[in-house]
Amino acid sequence: MVATAANTYYLVSASAKTTIADNTGLLLSCSIALMAIFGRLVLNMQMIGAFVAPLATLILLIQFFVAPIGQNVPKSPHSESIMTIHIAFSVLGMAFGIIACVISTLFLWKQNLLKKKLLDQIPKNLPAIDKLNKHLTTSLWAGFIFITFGLISGAIYTQLYEPREGMQLEYKVLWAILVWVWYLAILLMKNVFNKPGKRVAQMALAGFFIMALTYFGMGV
Repeated sequence: MVATAANTYYLVSASAKTTIADNTGLLLSCSIALMAIFGRLVLNMQMIGAFVAPLATLILLIQFFVAPIGQNVPKSPHSESIMTIHIAFSVLGMAFGIIACVISTLFLWKQNLLKKKLLDQIPKNLPAIDKLNKHLTTSLWAGFIFITFGLISGAIYTQLYEPREGMQLEYKVLWAILVWVWYLAILLMKNVFNKPGKRVAQMALAGFFIMALTYFGMGV
């Protein structure tokens, strides 16, 4: 909690000197940390912090040392507002995708222990399978909704303000669409084709890696 508060303070301080586009890593790190705190305190997911903390640290390291430098954007109130909305939706979509990945890991871990009848190795503070499945579904829906709004706002910004600079923008859009299609497929598999929770969790893990390629390779 202290680390989350420190990150939030740093983010607020940095935002006064830079744009939100320059602080997407900090924003994403703070978002998943706050979601982890919520999961621990409200949903009784005591172990979620053990998975979220390394991911948040990795995101911060990439933000400071690896992430590509953002491009200069037109300085107009309308363009900055649309860009801020786009980044906010995209970051929240990624944050829920990361939380879905963490819950999927816990789900598959517990299911494997139950299948092997290793009941003594199941942590007492790990939620029941049905609750993990419910939390996973909620995270997937939330992530998909925010990613959808991020795509729409990004399309609006691109059409109105983004200079056509060739393949970099095209690859970024294609990867973003791929992420959206994959999460749509996950929801269809669960809600339409009634696939088991194990398959949905595996697809959520794969979705995280696809999303990670989009963020770590090209930025938001």
